[in-house]
Amino acid sequence: MNFSMTAADAIVHTPQWIDFCNIDECLPMDCSQLAARQARLSKPELQDLQGRIVGPRGILAAFSIQVAEQGRQAPYLQILPESSDPTRLMLAEKALEFALGCHQRRASGENPFADLPRAPLCCIVYDDLGPYNLAERYAASEELRTFDGQFFARLIATTHETVERRVVFKGLLEHFDALLPVEQSIYPEGYRDVQQRYLDREEQLYGKLTLGKPLSVIFAEQTPESLLVSLGARG
Repeated sequence: MNFSMTAADAIVHTPQWIDFCNIDECLPMDCSQLAARQARLSKPELQDLQGRIVGPRGILAAFSIQVAEQGRQAPYLQILPESSDPTRLMLAEKALEFALGCHQRRASGENPFADLPRAPLCCIVYDDLGPYNLAERYAASEELRTFDGQFFARLIATTHETVERRVVFKGLLEHFDALLPVEQSIYPEGYRDVQQRYLDREEQLYGKLTLGKPLSVIFAEQTPESLLVSLGARG
């Protein structure tokens, strides 16, 4: 399937949709299957897949251009889930409204995937064989961008007024390990080993860092500043 499309493309691909109502019930199995499929691909194949989906000439970029230029008449917005379930169709409609709002084609709407965990967001964005249309994948990609941006901002905040960097390198490792193979493919070779060495060096200086919870969970419960205080890294 060719994802190197532009807004002028007249033919759009309609995948084989499956019906479901509950995101939470459907996605965990799909995410596991997606990761397993990607693990069988080579790094060049994964990099190509990443580019075809979220690259500057990928399908989501083409979707954005088309919606910005044509609004509600964009051909990509005409692809709807083959479902008679009202809940399923409402999800697709909310994603459509969100996409139009992002491109000033309609009043801004709430992202239907707001606050969804990172793993299912990745599944929606990167599974081109899954049950989501492009509006939904676009909305999920925007929420994924927000999720990662907030996580890294909080990581950076843990470097303020302290010399130790244990939390930073712990967070970088946590984030990398949670990525799908397609996401990891664009990182430099040996990236994880480098971050692990940095963390090991920091732990030699300041002691073993034991958090008890993933940083993504901790940051949802407390500020970076309060985390540093609890670790004794800031008075």
